[in-house]
Amino acid sequence: MIHIRTLIVVPVLMLAITTWAQGTWTQVTDHPGQWYAQASFSIGGKGYVCTGYNASQNTARLWEYDPAADEWTEKASLPGGARHYASAFAIGDTGYVMCGWNNSTSTEYNDLWAYHPATDTWEQKASLPAPPRYAGVAFSIDGIGYFGMGAANATWYNDLHAYDPTTNTWEQKANFPGNGRRWAVGFTMEGKGYIGTGESSGVRYRDFHAYDPTTNTWEQRASLGTNNRRQAYAFSINDQGYVGGGVDFVENWNDFHRYDAATNTWVPVTSFPLTACKNGTAFSTAEAGYIVGGNGQAPVLSHTWRFGPDISTSVADEDGAVLRAFPNPANAQLHVQGADRMPFTIHDARGAMVQAGTMSGAVDVHALPEGLYVLQLEGPDRRTSLRFAIQR
Repeated sequence: MIHIRTLIVVPVLMLAITTWAQGTWTQVTDHPGQWYAQASFSIGGKGYVCTGYNASQNTARLWEYDPAADEWTEKASLPGGARHYASAFAIGDTGYVMCGWNNSTSTEYNDLWAYHPATDTWEQKASLPAPPRYAGVAFSIDGIGYFGMGAANATWYNDLHAYDPTTNTWEQKANFPGNGRRWAVGFTMEGKGYIGTGESSGVRYRDFHAYDPTTNTWEQRASLGTNNRRQAYAFSINDQGYVGGGVDFVENWNDFHRYDAATNTWVPVTSFPLTACKNGTAFSTAEAGYIVGGNGQAPVLSHTWRFGPDISTSVADEDGAVLRAFPNPANAQLHVQGADRMPFTIHDARGAMVQAGTMSGAVDVHALPEGLYVLQLEGPDRRTSLRFAIQR
């Protein structure tokens, strides 16, 4: 079993909150191997990276990343066999890995496997009722998994299928309205799934479309930036979608953007620190996104990078009332205007829960170390997140 740990020095927040407005990339412990074209998902504040290719062989191995400890641990390998360009999603406490390609045996897959972290075991589920393929897009919304797109044998797909874990069945949904493609990316945001970028038959894309599961319809949204790209990265943090990196024909990109659904625009955030950023995998925990591996202009990478988004000190709830955390940065007490008697949890910058209770006046935060945190407030039908910092 691989068990790797390294010491991370977390910088103290000494500047004004606005200096974090575009987000921050931090390199954390390397993945224990040089892989690209992996699949990944996250459960319980931990990330899981499975399968991949290292320029000579495919793998079926699975690794777990614990942000709180900043360490990787190898887990049980995927029973379905070595492959790369597989896809993955998570529902509740279960991760799902499916499809993919083993170029050594010229095999494409349409199988589905469920991983249970509590027991470190795999269970085969109903296969995708569609042709085998690789480089598709997967995400989950409200307890249902979605998979579509991908390619095999010079065929580029634009179909979408929904998986219900309670019945272990698939149902075909409305096709993606753009061209069929592989190497697209997807994320979820505000109850919708977004798919965009990718490639088909040598054509790269930058268009994005939003899928609404309640109406089984698609809506075209703003295209990403000015660069067509494939093999990009996407993740969601606090119900906000982020997309960046990728490659056109020969040029690799390292730009990143946050999607603003209210204005249908892409807002630039801090670029990825390396000049090239493509073809690895990405997952997110409560308050951070992670990029693992890849193969930019350099050899295959083992890097793991953490992205922490901008800090917001107030939000408006559904009735328009403002929930505001102050003072921010805080020292020993944190007050939240408009949140009396609401249950709360506090998560650190790596997504681990460090405190919980019910709002009654101020929250005592004197025992928390300096750094960035997220206060999550549980309303009757929604969860609200407020970012704050501890500075002394």
